Amino acid sequence: MTIYANKIDKSTVLLSLDGRLDAANAPLLERKINQWGDEITKLVLDFSKLSYISSMGLRVLLHAQKTMKEKKGRLIVQNICEAVREVFQITGFLQLMIEEEKLVIIRKDETDCVTLSLNGEIDAGNISSVSEALFKVKEEKTNKHISTVILNMENIHSLSPNAVKQLNHIIADTAWEERKLHIQNASEDIQAALKGQM
Repeated sequence: MTIYANKIDKSTVLLSLDGRLDAANAPLLERKINQWGDEITKLVLDFSKLSYISSMGLRVLLHAQKTMKEKKGRLIVQNICEAVREVFQITGFLQLMIEEEKLVIIRKDETDCVTLSLNGEIDAGNISSVSEALFKVKEEKTNKHISTVILNMENIHSLSPNAVKQLNHIIADTAWEERKLHIQNASEDIQAALKGQM
């Protein structure tokens, strides 16, 4: 496995993993995470090129999540392939992340489309995470030629009325001329509330 590290700003590090995160490679990831120490409050793990994760790899992620939480930071996992997502769901790791964070956003990049799968609950306290994810897509639209954004709400347990209103504003604020935005797997009530922005 290869790990590419990129310090995005003063408090954020992006680690891109390529290959298999198994018992042989888990210590490497642990060392990479630990080398940043207290310098960072946000750790982003990009799994777009990660093909496999073992229980040892999950243990490293759990430890990293606990460490980030202790220093009031955040661990974000993005671009999970189907095989790794299945491991997250089968082992309960995704649910554990939701219990810790309340809302987990999993980003998947395709040729001209970005899917943001929203998991957990959305309220006034964490709506900023959705805003951050959508603004990031807008920033990247030219370089990555993104024309479609999908919000998958299949695993949203609750969405407060105040959050619906804020989400409407966020969707409008992050739009660009050619963008198509689709909301998938949302309840009829949520679809109706957001219909004007799609």
